[in-house]
Amino acid sequence: MAMPNGGEATANFQQSGAVPDSGRGSWNRQNGGHAAPSQPSARLPAPSRDPSQPLPISVSSLNVGDEIDVFHRYAQDPNGYFMVQHSTSGLLHPSVGRTDGWTSAKVSEAWNIRNYSPHNYKTWVEIQWTHPHWYNRRGHRLDTSNPSMITQRVMPEQIRQRVSESEASPEALARPTLSLLHVRWGGEQPVNPVTEGAGGWGQIGSTPSDNYINGLEDQIFRTLGPTYEIYSCFIQGSEELQRLSAPLLRHLLRGACVGGLYFLWPISFQDGHEFPAYVDRQQLFQLMVNMEATGIPTRFPHQSHLYRIFASKEWTAQMCLHPLLKVPLTTQVARQAVAHNPGKAAGNAMAALQQLSEARSQWNTALGFSQEPPIPVNKGVAKLGWSWEAMDVTAWRNRGELTRALASLGEQPGSLVDLVFVQEWVEFDVEMRHFIVEPNLADPESLKPKQIVYTVFKSKEQGSFRNFDRYDRQGCLQNCYRNDDTALADAEDQALKLIHRWLEWLQAQTHELPTVVRFDIMAKRIGQGRSSIMTGELTELGGCFLGWPKGPQVVFG
Repeated sequence: MAMPNGGEATANFQQSGAVPDSGRGSWNRQNGGHAAPSQPSARLPAPSRDPSQPLPISVSSLNVGDEIDVFHRYAQDPNGYFMVQHSTSGLLHPSVGRTDGWTSAKVSEAWNIRNYSPHNYKTWVEIQWTHPHWYNRRGHRLDTSNPSMITQRVMPEQIRQRVSESEASPEALARPTLSLLHVRWGGEQPVNPVTEGAGGWGQIGSTPSDNYINGLEDQIFRTLGPTYEIYSCFIQGSEELQRLSAPLLRHLLRGACVGGLYFLWPISFQDGHEFPAYVDRQQLFQLMVNMEATGIPTRFPHQSHLYRIFASKEWTAQMCLHPLLKVPLTTQVARQAVAHNPGKAAGNAMAALQQLSEARSQWNTALGFSQEPPIPVNKGVAKLGWSWEAMDVTAWRNRGELTRALASLGEQPGSLVDLVFVQEWVEFDVEMRHFIVEPNLADPESLKPKQIVYTVFKSKEQGSFRNFDRYDRQGCLQNCYRNDDTALADAEDQALKLIHRWLEWLQAQTHELPTVVRFDIMAKRIGQGRSSIMTGELTELGGCFLGWPKGPQVVFG
């Protein structure tokens, strides 16, 4: 149902500007503090500056005691504290506060720009926060009476001198260009970024992890500078989603543009599974719909109705007979059938796949496609929708194995699953993962992948798929395609045409094409210079980058 989780990995402090605690594995506030938890894509306003260029610095020297405005960034805060106006906003769950935005502080150490080096945090400005109420995601209050707890070094790019002690700088008073509302995990167990391993997410981390969210927020800061604000809602369970009031949250957001981002994984299980950030899908989607109706459009991962299409995987059964979309034959087995008699359900599912095989042959003939006879379906996979990390995909080779697969998938503890997908088996040599970024059907160039990652599953554990090898194109040729460049090129050409059709299909599902989609296409060499392909998966924004080094930069940008 969910992937195992462990400890958090720290983000790159030079990128986000956090202060490392030398000699220990955790981070800490300068001169003291609590142990800290360590540390995607939305459409943003058009950038007013080049993100690759340094942000401007408006201060040249500061004296001890100077009253200043500082742009606080949660990604930099070593202990994960955020601002609230009232203590109950931080004490009670779900906790809601401003994690990025302007606030007040005073200088605690004289500073001059002549000594400043962005790569040496000891040359940054040492300040003390003067905002009175700070809490972390677990509801713990920051002791603002202890100077060591409110002292931190920040980069001068985030500082503006106040007009007077009682009057903030014009930039701090200005209406934000953008207001974002982040709904994210705030439970006791942090989200494991799973950065390592062949199936790992890379240094950016898994979607609900602090690594991933920090990476997105870094890109926003580099693109927009200190002109935006972020409010974050930290939840520690599914039931807390319904305690968030969409109209009240909309009232908080002052920006010229607003957006909601949901860094959670919706599943068909009750809480109690002990996997961080996995929440009941119905409660998450009810919140998303309420937010959208209130005027907070979803910008990550997708608007609610489109996200449901991706996450439910019901498109596999709906489109498996369409000859142009090349989807493996799929039938949906009702949970009630599995609960009543899994053996009978397995037999009926296999019979249904055979009927679909005959229907596919008839449809293809009637539409002028191949006239191949129906093929026997005697093995395949069983899988769940609303599932992540390939944890609920089980191979079967006969009725007995399918019976066990249906029972094990449908009857897990806390299961609210209403159906199990049963698919035919597809033989393939490699799975080509195509990253399509900002597609536009009127612009053929935009439909070409920004990157293709070639993968092959290398192990099955108890019939389930876990680990895979990754290749670039040359590695794929050598290890998967017998150095048949023409055959691989044939597969790639077919895949581009198939992706174009899927994007046309997606245009019917949504008037706005998704910002990013990963199309996973299975390819098999069937002869010298020839390949066949099938659709493997349509993956939503937030899917794993699969080791693509520039993936976060391209997608977040």
